[in-house]
Amino acid sequence: MQEGAERDRNAVPQTGNRLVLLFACFGHAWFHVLVALFLTLVLILEVDWQLPYDDLIGLWTGGALLLGLAAPAAGWMGDRWGEARLMVVYLVGIGIATVLCGLSTSPFMLAANLGLMGLFGAIYHPVGTAWVVKHATKRGKAIALLGMCGSFGAAAASLVAALLSELFDWRMAFILPGVLAIAVGLLLALCLATGLVTERTTDVQPQPEPSRGDVRRAFVVLVVTMSLTTIAYYAVTTMLPKWFEREIGAGLGDDLVGLGALIGLVYLLAATAQIVGGYFSDKGAAKRVYVISYALKLAALMAAITISGWPVVLAAIVLLAVFDIAAPVENVLIARFTSSRRRGLAYGLRNGLTIAAGPIGVQMVALFFDPQTGFYALFLTLAGLVAVIFLAALYLPPDPARADKIAVAS
Repeated sequence: MQEGAERDRNAVPQTGNRLVLLFACFGHAWFHVLVALFLTLVLILEVDWQLPYDDLIGLWTGGALLLGLAAPAAGWMGDRWGEARLMVVYLVGIGIATVLCGLSTSPFMLAANLGLMGLFGAIYHPVGTAWVVKHATKRGKAIALLGMCGSFGAAAASLVAALLSELFDWRMAFILPGVLAIAVGLLLALCLATGLVTERTTDVQPQPEPSRGDVRRAFVVLVVTMSLTTIAYYAVTTMLPKWFEREIGAGLGDDLVGLGALIGLVYLLAATAQIVGGYFSDKGAAKRVYVISYALKLAALMAAITISGWPVVLAAIVLLAVFDIAAPVENVLIARFTSSRRRGLAYGLRNGLTIAAGPIGVQMVALFFDPQTGFYALFLTLAGLVAVIFLAALYLPPDPARADKIAVAS
């Protein structure tokens, strides 16, 4: 009888933790769908509104900036108000903003509504990640699943926009995904009201309190590694279509649709590597796999210099995969060295750092590309950058299991 009662008491929290992961995974996938709808639908607006592409694509500038600039404030609010409540605000808010985009009748109105989408969209990454970490018994696995859902959403965004605009029109291609976000947000609110999902003030899986010295050391190292990694990642993803076009464009018959499909497949295959990073993080090897991932990045970049033709596709998969391996590990490391009371703010600052550092990677592609030698100079520069990241990562505090062994040995 007593064991049965104990199971009953644990059943609701376990169900709640699964629901948190389910809502968070949907929120991540749908975030990437919603913020990318305009990037495809703008091609229809060119014809509908008789405006040039460069004028229309600029309407997203304000929203894109707000995705990064508002993230620290969103994380701070999540820490104080509760992640689940703010996730309701995120889903309903971004859903309303997306519907309003579909109802826009002028470029000014559309720009304002895209800005609103960016403002509410800024909530997801700091708050959603902190929410999952707080409710996860296996953080690495949960964060890896979350990351993969985001990758799948990004891969599906153009298809969703194209299908809905083909079946209906560009307005409904905004409105229907927005309505779905609102509906899921209201469902989460219902789960909160009925107690199926609850706000937690502490982590489901407690962790040892790191020393102040380790926190300061990790902070300095992660600022360096995350900012430089963002620059390298944006450079690689920016140059990828041109790299493929130069090396295998003739093999695809200069078919842009085929090229786009190939790039999408590369991203999806690489995204599965996040499971590897999550698995080893749960095994207490976060630092070790983080350091090893940069050694693999360095090897992949050096290999990319020497190959040509179809083998560059394999090189791209490996290169993006080792970036994706490190992604959940970074989130686990941030969680380890921040308290649950300030974790949303920490993830928000990370997101803001990403937005700030990303354009540097884009400019590196423009600076180092040579029509004759291609991306040779860029790969060499990125290899040097990754070598710096590798050396910096070595100075992270030891993984907990390793720290225990050192303590026993001393």
